Amino acid sequence: MDDERSLEVVVPGLVAADREGLDLTVTRLEASDANKLLLEVDTGGSAILELGAEEGFFVFAHGKARLVSTSTDSGRAFVDAVAGWLNHEPDPAQTGDESTPTAVTTCSWVRLGTGQDAIGTSWSAFKLFFDQGELHAEVFFRLSEDGRRAQFLEKWSEYRERLLAIFDRALGGAPARRWRARSSPRIIAPGRRSFGEEDAFEACVPEGWNVSWRQEGHWRIADANDEMMIEMSCLHLPPLPPEAPDVPARLRDLIDGSEHRAEASPIVTFMRGETTISWSEYAFLSKDTKRPEAAKRPARGRWLIAANRWVQVLITACWWEADIAEAEQAWTSVVDSLHLAGRISERLQPKGSA
Repeated sequence: MDDERSLEVVVPGLVAADREGLDLTVTRLEASDANKLLLEVDTGGSAILELGAEEGFFVFAHGKARLVSTSTDSGRAFVDAVAGWLNHEPDPAQTGDESTPTAVTTCSWVRLGTGQDAIGTSWSAFKLFFDQGELHAEVFFRLSEDGRRAQFLEKWSEYRERLLAIFDRALGGAPARRWRARSSPRIIAPGRRSFGEEDAFEACVPEGWNVSWRQEGHWRIADANDEMMIEMSCLHLPPLPPEAPDVPARLRDLIDGSEHRAEASPIVTFMRGETTISWSEYAFLSKDTKRPEAAKRPARGRWLIAANRWVQVLITACWWEADIAEAEQAWTSVVDSLHLAGRISERLQPKGSA
């Protein structure tokens, strides 16, 4: 790697958007040979992460770590918060194992670097490795520049149940619980206006915005002055072969075919349940159609593709640089509320028939 910027591009623990992590409040505790951090979630759970002294350097600095509970109740609440973040819940059909060990057998850290995430927050990024008997899991951990905040970020969706099992054994006391993926809830908040397509997707209309245009499979939402806009389209996916391009590759193809490809930022990709989301943005100069005599003005544009195995949504957006604060708030409202449908059962009769 030539410089820190190249590191930012390849380390998900740095480039992932701030909102994709599980937020943790940090209190540094006294320790002579370890970076001892009290991690607390807003639901009342807590755990202590000890990052031991550096023991070597091979590509990255590395050392031993330890994750311990402050109490059984707070440890279990901490695990519940991790489960909620990973969209999992205890499996009521599976009873826990009273004999399950409650200590993590092996834990270590690797320091990946420092840099800013997709919205400008500065972090130091680590990868944590957990092993307990036959279980192995990894997770990104990043610590804010001021040392008061931290986040867990997902390394790989296949680690979810293993990570929860290890955390539950280490922090939650016996019996350790079994975990299952939670069915995706409707995430449209009460009182919020939503739009979308049945059996495809649903999202919130940002406060103060309206759906200004729609056609089958296409939507346009805009602010009251029609100065900022977000457009969406969706399609149902056929079964895809294993060699089909993944979501980041699909977005890369879209960007490569755009006149703004040279200005495109690095693609950021994250998971939400079974949905993969990739996005990028670009800066450009644009004519103001309401003021054709005026000089071109700085503007911003974004592309986003969200897809699971059954549905794909494309979101594009643009706004003036001067409106960036309000526009990003609206963008976040749409993306955070975006919910893609799961598997669609075959209809026994055409929609709308008697």
